[in-house]
This record gives sequence, structure tokens and C-alpha cells, in this order.
Amino acid sequence: MTNSDLREILENFLYSSSFEKKIRKAVASGQKSVVVTYDEIVESDEKLAKFLLENPKEFFRLSDSLLEGITKIPGMKLRVKSLDKSVDIKDIRAKDMGKFIQIEGILLRASEIRPEIKIATFRCKRCGEEYRREQIGDYLIEPLVCENPNCKARGANAFELVLENTEFCDWQSLGFQDLPSKLKGGRMPRHLDGIVRDDFVDRAVPGDYVIATGYVQPFQKFGKKEKILKMVFIVNHIEVPKKGAEEAELTPEDEEKIKELIKDPELTDKIIKSIAPAISGHEIIKEAVALQLFGSDPVELPDGSRVRGDIHILLSGDPGTAKSQLLNWVASVAPRGVYTSGMKSTGAGLTATAVRDEIGSGWTLEAGALVIADGGLAAIDEFEKMDKEDSAAILESMEQQTISIAKAGIVARLNTRAAVLAATNPKGGRFDPNMNFASQIPLDPVLLSRFDLIFILRDDPKEVDDARLTKHIISIHSKPRSLKAPIPPDLLRKMVIYAKKNVHPAFTDKEAQQLIQDFYTKQRRIASQKGHPLPITARQLESIIRLAKAHARMRFSQKVTVEDARKAIQLVDYCLKQVGLDVEAGVVDIDTVMTGMPRSQREKLMTVLQIIEELEKEYGGAAPVEQVKRIALEKRIDEDFVEYVIEEEKKRGTLYAPKEGLIARVK
Repeated sequence: MTNSDLREILENFLYSSSFEKKIRKAVASGQKSVVVTYDEIVESDEKLAKFLLENPKEFFRLSDSLLEGITKIPGMKLRVKSLDKSVDIKDIRAKDMGKFIQIEGILLRASEIRPEIKIATFRCKRCGEEYRREQIGDYLIEPLVCENPNCKARGANAFELVLENTEFCDWQSLGFQDLPSKLKGGRMPRHLDGIVRDDFVDRAVPGDYVIATGYVQPFQKFGKKEKILKMVFIVNHIEVPKKGAEEAELTPEDEEKIKELIKDPELTDKIIKSIAPAISGHEIIKEAVALQLFGSDPVELPDGSRVRGDIHILLSGDPGTAKSQLLNWVASVAPRGVYTSGMKSTGAGLTATAVRDEIGSGWTLEAGALVIADGGLAAIDEFEKMDKEDSAAILESMEQQTISIAKAGIVARLNTRAAVLAATNPKGGRFDPNMNFASQIPLDPVLLSRFDLIFILRDDPKEVDDARLTKHIISIHSKPRSLKAPIPPDLLRKMVIYAKKNVHPAFTDKEAQQLIQDFYTKQRRIASQKGHPLPITARQLESIIRLAKAHARMRFSQKVTVEDARKAIQLVDYCLKQVGLDVEAGVVDIDTVMTGMPRSQREKLMTVLQIIEELEKEYGGAAPVEQVKRIALEKRIDEDFVEYVIEEEKKRGTLYAPKEGLIARVK
């Protein structure tokens, strides 16, 4: 197709009545871009559509020039979106260079917006003659020689850039990454750098799922003569779909199949049995994980604050209890699921980090695992292996579901609206049934209290369970095909997507509300009696409501019922009786989870500190440790607990050892 033919076809398209309406609308609203779909170009002229795919650079150069002439607005551009199919970032090859393509991915980073010279004005330093030069390439093009016949100045320093007469456009570099759902078989995610200009800058933030059209071109830094070049995606159109990243996968056939399944009275049981079928037992944990997959809607309050709807679950157990296997399975099935290990993760890797911009200069934010999982689920194995500072970095992420960043001059707030499924090993390798379970979980109580459900997995020898597990593992190895879930993983994933899109349970049933209220007030009434610890707080109340709404969604019901509330109460009560049990007192004490120490131990701690204070006065400044232990033993406090208190309070900075064998309070 010749340039004249292309120009004629393009003019016919741009002057068509349907496109004329788009132009008028864009001009009236002050936009600098006219957006059309690829199908609209195909309907207008198939040759034009084919030319766009093969020669996008020339297509947009001519279309933008014609648009400026039609609208009389400098910088007016044509944007094309919605191609028939997308190219996975990992599949982009040299053959795609210069072709118009569409990509889908997670926006990994976005630089600050910078001015790029569009039309440069140069002034001759000798005679003052000015020249305007359109800047098309990646580097600034200066005049070679002054065209004034009386001057003829030439050379690198013959001209100066006149900034006040130079035209600029907005410029931003981006970083795209493959969708986690596209990475099957343990493939590494591929990254692609991109550049976006003009009114389409700042359309998305790191962590967003985006669909972008444009073309790939080679990039070589100035002064480099390398043979192997970097690929850069020149963005023509970018959008952040309001729907979730994987909802586009639902076809009408999928929706029909899901609607048929919804009619099944045993649907919830089938969903629970379909969770990690290769793992034997753990039915109550599988039920909790199923509720976590479906989740509940966040509550947006009139004052602008937000109450999270995502459910956080912690699995802490003995080795060989299939924690990692369960996490891997859930991350592969959950829409926008991300799996990572605490041993290999840092706080920056989980949240966000500042990195140098390879295309431009300066620093940009690069999204971590929790930001990438925004709108999905983050499975974090070996949660306890992270440094204390790193694990503390996700506190804000779990409750407020945002990450506040202040690094390298960048101050930003990113969304991390993801459910967290974490796994830890106990401090001693295995749980000691004679000690409080919460104290054996190697996590700070502040972080521990952010989880809605905490499960303790113990590997106790039980003849019936061991026989069942043996048969299950043997059948996996001898007849792997016989291990079929009632609902296949792909279909279950689509059911979760469908439910999150269409099912929004209302918490309006008075009986369900009353049931939850009665449970909460009854538990709190127990604590009002003298000497009884606090068994539940408002955090657990919110967890019950979240779980009840998730259970209703798993039933594909638009209303939370008494049955949903009862199931939620059972789950929370089960976890509290496991992890919140004060072994010594034999009662549930929520402070075991919230503060790391039950009331019975806290009273002993205060007694030990009081003994130290009294001995300080008696011995003139510092208390002998052996004396502290002797007096504590008289008050039925064993030596191990005294040593534990001294070590913990030394870490907190309330006690110190002036000399060996002595202990004193920090005044």
C-alpha cells in the first residue's frame, strides 16, 4: 500500500460519521486522544486494519497528523484498543518487533512523569537565528549547520536549546510482568519495559492488572554499540479493567456450567472436598481455605475508610503436615494467586522496592508479591523465616491493605487488597502439648493477631488416622488417576471468579445478626466475672462476620443466613480453643494471641517484676537472680518462668544485667 493510498483510506475512516462523533466528543471533553476499537477499523477497511498490524509506527504518524489537521489541536492522537487476542509477555519474540500487538499483565513499576521534547527550538550562538526541529527518535537531534548565508556556523557547540520556545509532552516508563495465572509448570515470570506518552501517562499504578496495545521496538542506550538489544514496548493505549484479572476467562459456556452446579444441594460439600484432594484429612482447614478463596466484599464507610473483606489464615504445624503442599495448591487455583517463601523473601520483596529506571534515569517503584497479588491471594510459606523487620513490613498490608512507601525520594501508597495464607513451623520444631500453642508460634503477637483464623497442625500418632493416611498415599502412587476432585481446579477457579463478580451477600438477616451477637456477648459476659480472662475481642467479631459472608457467597446466596453465621462461629470457636487456650488455667484467653501471654502468666510476670523491685531496694540497686528465683519459687513460680521473664524483658529494654548474676530495672 502506497502512502497516498493509505492517506486516502485513513481520511475516509477519520471523516466517517461514526468517527466524527468520537472526535466531537473528545474535543468537547478536553481530551487529547480519540479512542477506537480494532473491530471498528476492520469494519471500515480490512486493508487499513492489516496495515496497522504490520506498520503501526507509520500508521500512527499519518493518523495523528491528519487528526491534528481535522481538530486544529496540536498533539491530538488516535488510540486503538481491544485487539482480538493478547500476546503473553513470555512469548514476545524478535518476529514481533515493529508489529502492533496487545499484552496483558501486572504493572510492576511506573516511573515519575517527565517532560520529553517533542519539537525543539535551537538558536545559533553566533547570529541568533532560530530553528525548530521535530524530535522523532530517542535522542535529541540538533541542526548540523546554520542556514543563515552570512553565518554558516557549524559544530557541536554552535547551537543552544531554547527551552521557552520548545514543545514538550509527558513521558513515563513502565514495567510489565506476566500474569501469575499464565505461569504454569513453575515458569519464571518475564518482564517487559514500556514507554507511555501524553494523556495516557499515570493511568495505572504498580500492582494493577492492565491491558495495553502498542508495538515493540529495540532500545540501545546512547553511546553503546552492543549487538544484543533491549526490547521496549511503546504503549498506544492502556487500560485498567474494573473487573478482576481473570474474569475475562469466563465464557458463556462456563457461566452456564456454573449456573447448573449452583442448583446442586451438596455444592458446598463438593467445593470443600475439591480443595487440595491430594492431601488427606484436614477437613476443617479445607473448609476455611474454601471460604478464603471466595472471600467477602469490603465495607466502604461514608467517611472514606474501608473495612477489609479478605480473610487471612495462618497454618502452624509440625513437619510433614502438608502445609507447603496446601499453600502451593491454593496459590495455583486462586485468581491472581502468588506463592512465595519467607526464607527467600525480604520486606521489600513482599511489599515494594525502589529500583533504578533502566530506560530513563532516577528511581521507580517496583511492586512486590503482595502488591502483585492485589485482588487475589498471597501464599507465604515459612513465614517465620523472615527477619522481624521484614515481617513487620506487612502489618499495614494485612489490616489496611495498603503499602506506604517512602524510598529514594518516592512517597506513594499502593494497594494490597489480597488475602494472606501463611504457614509457619513451631519454635521447637514440634508443638509441645503442655505449653500454650500461641507462645510456640514464632511470630510477633501484633502480627499474629491480624489473622482471622489460626490452625495448629499436630502430627500425633493415631491408629485410625494413620491407617487412612497410609491408604491415601499408596493410592496416589499406585492409582493417581483415581484421585479425582468433585470439581476440577480450573472449574473451581472460574466459580470463585463468577461468585466474586456476581454474588454480594447482604448481612441483613436479623436472626443471623442475633446469633452472632449472642455468641459474642456470652463470651464477653464470662470475662466480666472476677478472675476470668478475656476470651474474645472485636477483631474476632469482625472475623465471624467476614466468614459468614464468605460462606453465603460459597453457597452463591445473596443473603447471609443463620446457617452461614453458625458455620463462621464454629470455625472461629474451633481456632480460639486451639490457639487461644491457656493450658495452665484450662480456659480460652485471647491475650494468648493478642499479647503473646495469657492472664495467668501475665500475673506471674507482674509478680516477678515486683520481686525484682523489692530486692533492688534491699540490695541497693540490683537484685541477685538466685534470690529472685528463690522468692518466686515460694510463690509457686518455677525457675524456668523467671528466666523466661528476665530474657524477654531484657529484649524489651525494661531490665538489664549490670553484672553477672544481677538484674535491675531500667529507670
